[in-house]
Amino acid sequence: MPRLVAAQVGYAARDLWRSRIAMVFTFLFPLTFLLVIGAMAGNATISADSTVRIMQFVTPSAAVMGALYGAFPTVASSLADARERGVLKRIRGTPLPMWMHLLGRVIASAAFAFGSLGLMLLVGVIAYDVQIQWATMPATVVTSLLAVSCFAALGVAVAGLARSASLAQAVSIAVAVVLSFLSGLMGYGDLPAWADRVAVIFPVKHFNDALAEQFDPFATGSGWDLGAVAVIAAWLVVGIAVATRTLGWQPVHATRTRPGARRVVVRRTSPAAVAATGTMTASQSGRPGWPALLRGQAEWATKSALRDLGWVFFTVALPIGLFAFNAAIIEGPPPMSPPLEVQLAAGMMAWAAVVTGLVNLPEAFARARERGQLKRLRGTPLPIHVHLEGRWLAALGLVLATAVSILALAAFAFDIAISAAGVPLALGLLVLGTASLSAIGFLLASIVPTSQAVTAVGLGIALPLSFFSDVFTFAGTPDWMGAVGSILPLKHLANSMSAALDPAGVTVSWVGITVMVGWLVVAGALAVRRSATA
Repeated sequence: MPRLVAAQVGYAARDLWRSRIAMVFTFLFPLTFLLVIGAMAGNATISADSTVRIMQFVTPSAAVMGALYGAFPTVASSLADARERGVLKRIRGTPLPMWMHLLGRVIASAAFAFGSLGLMLLVGVIAYDVQIQWATMPATVVTSLLAVSCFAALGVAVAGLARSASLAQAVSIAVAVVLSFLSGLMGYGDLPAWADRVAVIFPVKHFNDALAEQFDPFATGSGWDLGAVAVIAAWLVVGIAVATRTLGWQPVHATRTRPGARRVVVRRTSPAAVAATGTMTASQSGRPGWPALLRGQAEWATKSALRDLGWVFFTVALPIGLFAFNAAIIEGPPPMSPPLEVQLAAGMMAWAAVVTGLVNLPEAFARARERGQLKRLRGTPLPIHVHLEGRWLAALGLVLATAVSILALAAFAFDIAISAAGVPLALGLLVLGTASLSAIGFLLASIVPTSQAVTAVGLGIALPLSFFSDVFTFAGTPDWMGAVGSILPLKHLANSMSAALDPAGVTVSWVGITVMVGWLVVAGALAVRRSATA
C-alpha cells in the first residue's frame, strides 16, 4: 500500500506541475509579494536600537499565503478537473481504491503548500535576516500541518460542490484572494472592525496570527495558540464532512434529462449565428458584410467570456472588489497628487487591462489554436482577423464595463473627487493601453506552445509587473522598481489615467501615450509576422 500511495503522489505532483497555474499561485505570487515588500523595506529594523528586521513580521504572512494557495485552490481545481476529464470515473474500473487516489492528490498538494511555506521562510532567513524561533518550532510545525490539512479538506469540499472545473478554480481562487485581504496577509495594517469580525470566522486569520506570534522574537512562551488550533480543527472537520457527502466520481453535466426521456435538439440559424460562424444556409442570399461578421463575433466572444468564471473573476469581480475594499479601509490618506483614492481606481482599471491583455486573450487564442478552431476557420468565409477582432472587442467591452463600475463606485459610493472632464480621456487611454497589452499578449501566444503555458507565463509577467507599475499602490516604492516598470506600457497606463482623473486638473501624459503606441506597433507587428509564418 505505501508503494501505491507513493505512486499516486508522484502522479498527482506531475499533474500539478504541468498545470502551471498552481505553480504561479503557490510559489510566484507569495514570493513576489515578499520580494516587493522586502525591496521597499530594505534591511530596515523596527527601531534604531533593535536588530530585529521589519521583514521578521512580513515573512510569516507570505508563508501563510503560500500554504493557503498551495493547498486550497490547488486541490479544488485539480480534483474537479480530474472528475471532469473522466479520470475519477476510469479509476472506479481499476483495482486502485478511490480513497488512495484522493489521498495521493491531497498529499501532493500539501507538499506544494509546505514547499511554498518553506521557500518563503528560506528567502526570509537568507535575504532579510529573519530569525527562526526554535522555542516555538513544535507549535509552528503542528499548527502548519493542521492548517494545510484544513485548507486541503476545504479544497476537496469545493471540488465536490462545484459543477465544473472552471467553477471550482474560480471559486477557490476568489475565496483565497478575499480571505488574504480580510486576514491581513497583504500587509494593510489595521483593518476596520467589520473586516476583522468577518475574518475571525475563517481559519486563515487564525493561522496567520498564530504564525506571526510564533515568529515574534519578543513573545514569551511556547507559541501554542489553542484558540487558533480549535478554529482550524473545526474547519478541518467541516471540510471533511462536506467533502464526504458531496464528492462524486461521475462528471457533472450542465444539463440532465429524466431517465428514458428523449432530447430533441432544434437547430435554428439566425443572422447573429451566421455572422458568428461565417456560414450561410442555402436559403440565404448574399454574404454578410464585415460589420455584421464583426458584430456576430463580438457577441459570441462576449457570451463565451461571461461563461468563463475565471475571466469574469479576474477581469471584473477582482478589480471592482479590491477597489471597494481599499476605498473602505483608507482613512485620512496623506495629501498627494493625484490623490491616493484616484491612484487606486486607476490601478484597478489598469489591472483589468493587463489581465485581459496578457492572460485572458492570449489564452483564448492559444486554446482555439490547440483545438483546431483557427485552422477550420480557414475553410469558411469568415476571415481569421475578423474572429480575433471580435474577441478583442468583447474583451475591451468587459474592461470598459469594469472601469465604469469602478468610477461609479468612486463617485457615488465613496464620494471620491474625480475630474469629470478627465473621464473620457481616461477611458480613451484605457482603450489604448488594453490594445498595447493585448499586442504583447498575442506575441506571447505566438511564442509559447500551449494554452496552459500561455496562462502561466502571462500571470507570471502580470503579477510582478503590477507591483512595479503602480497598479498595487504602496508607499515608498524604490526608484529602481519604477524604472523597471516604465519600460513596459502598464505603468504608463496606470499613471496616465491617474493624471487624467486628478481632481486638481486634467493632465495629458504624452510620454505615456507614446510608450503605449510604440509597444502596440512593435509587438503587434511581431505578433502578426510570427502568426503568418507559423
